[in-house]
Amino acid sequence: MSADRKVIIVPEKYSGRSLKRLQLPHPRTGAPCSYYADMESESLLEVVGVDMNGKRSWMGNGWVRSDGSLSMLTPVDPLFIYLSMITNMSVSGEETKFVDVDSISLESQMDAQSISALMSMSTLKQRALDVLCETRQISDNVCVVKIDQGKVLSWLKRKCSVERFPAALNGCVEGIADEELREQTKAREMVLLVSEYLQPFWTDKLISEFGGFAQVCENEKKATKANSAIAFDSPESYTPGVADPKTKPASVKQEHR
Repeated sequence: MSADRKVIIVPEKYSGRSLKRLQLPHPRTGAPCSYYADMESESLLEVVGVDMNGKRSWMGNGWVRSDGSLSMLTPVDPLFIYLSMITNMSVSGEETKFVDVDSISLESQMDAQSISALMSMSTLKQRALDVLCETRQISDNVCVVKIDQGKVLSWLKRKCSVERFPAALNGCVEGIADEELREQTKAREMVLLVSEYLQPFWTDKLISEFGGFAQVCENEKKATKANSAIAFDSPESYTPGVADPKTKPASVKQEHR
């Protein structure tokens, strides 16, 4: 009975709401991953597992779960998933073609019901098409789309704005006195964060949009070289202590009175 219980931490905003579990492709790897959708607000939560390696347990009202692992639901922009799916269908090398957006659930190797549920959120679907695609209305019932690289890169660059730079990453820019280099380093870290949800195709193009971060890479090479040039004393120069087998322990005499 307790083995069937799971501990899930949900953002307060979604506490008590009815969430629908979906299995959707990870936008970077394409591997099936678990998500929860709030169909009313048309938002998506990613399931992030925390494995305690059996070193913790959970106890509740009349139940105990020996596996102390838990899951956290964290908000994720569903447009990353749309970007991945439409890219797979409409992009071949540097060429793009128009595809029927409603055929995504048929073409995908993923759970068709989950993809249909994602695409049934009409406001979200329209936002994805507006932000990521060039669209053509063939008839009242048929709309074809293809990836618009200019739109996609503009959206991704907004995602990588240094104004969104998290305080948790301030250590990455500590010690960088040059303000321009500091801002470039922040931008590069933001690109690395966003790239966790991007196919390599888009990561490469996004890095190119920022000029390749050559100055940031050169600064890191200099820092690495400087750190490796720091001279440390060799073990032979250490003063022998009690841990040295060649050193005889000091004799201790007990004082008598």
